[in-house]
Amino acid sequence: MRFTLPARSVVLRRAAIALGALLVLWVLAWLAVPPILKSQAQQRLGELLGRTVSIGEVDFRPWSLELTLRDVAVSGATAADEPQLRWARAYVNADAGSIWRMAPVIGALEIDGLQLRVAHLAPGRYDIDDLIARLAPAPDAPPSASEPVRFALYNLKLSDATLTFDDRPAQRVHRVESLQLALPFLSSLPSYLEVTVEPRLSFRLDGASFDSGAQAVPFAERQRGELRLAFAGLDLARYAPYLPASLPVRLGRGVLGADLGLNFELPDGAEPIVRLTGSATLDTLSLAEAGGAPLLDWTALRVGLRDVQPLRRRVSLGEVRLEGAQLQLSRDAQGQL
Repeated sequence: MRFTLPARSVVLRRAAIALGALLVLWVLAWLAVPPILKSQAQQRLGELLGRTVSIGEVDFRPWSLELTLRDVAVSGATAADEPQLRWARAYVNADAGSIWRMAPVIGALEIDGLQLRVAHLAPGRYDIDDLIARLAPAPDAPPSASEPVRFALYNLKLSDATLTFDDRPAQRVHRVESLQLALPFLSSLPSYLEVTVEPRLSFRLDGASFDSGAQAVPFAERQRGELRLAFAGLDLARYAPYLPASLPVRLGRGVLGADLGLNFELPDGAEPIVRLTGSATLDTLSLAEAGGAPLLDWTALRVGLRDVQPLRRRVSLGEVRLEGAQLQLSRDAQGQL
């Protein structure tokens, strides 16, 4: 039995037809996806959140799987309120590996001009209570899967973000301004995409500047980097009025400190690693029951983080030291145990 290969002209014609069909599909997706996505996203997100969602412009490039959303806004709780959330530009560069991995793989995510506003209306009440209620899982919902979420996000950049907290009872407004955040990756999948972002965090809090500093080792050289965060003497009592009224305990006092390092590693032939190390302290803590009865006090608590990998759900602690602890249970609390 003899087989003959198709003539060269036939092969070229079939390749030209396939290429032409692909180009037609690309053009149709380029023209059709933006208006459909804009309409459906505004409608469905609006129904999910119970708020008005507006999108100014959608740009989709099917040949490179790049999506850009401009001038996106989520309305406030009332028509008189400013938008709860808005951003000037969000750019997503998806990777084709999402298809065969059956998990989202994002090569780049950039968000410019993010503005988030939250208002404290009264003790334990906020203008986002309706959003929390809508997004909370149903009481009869089955428990979530215990397996870690499968995803890969590379080259995350948040530029010129502003977070506003309007404390109306205290007639005070707190702002985090000029927030810059850059993370090389957050991944639970071995997706070896190009890393172009160095870890960094900087912002201004009520006028005071903070910058994480140059703690990164260039990824092009050693495939690792570190983002450091250190602070001491943070008085938690200042933020006690902002805790939800539904909590069964009341915070009287406490001083928080930390010296943490968020480490990023891209080992050859292995999964990316995001590791948290360092130590945290919580001193002079005082908790009371909802009725005001003393519940728990301690003088000092120190927790060492030897190797904490949150994306893999691995926790390895170092030294844990607790000093001067006193636990007092009222009769009502004892009856609930």
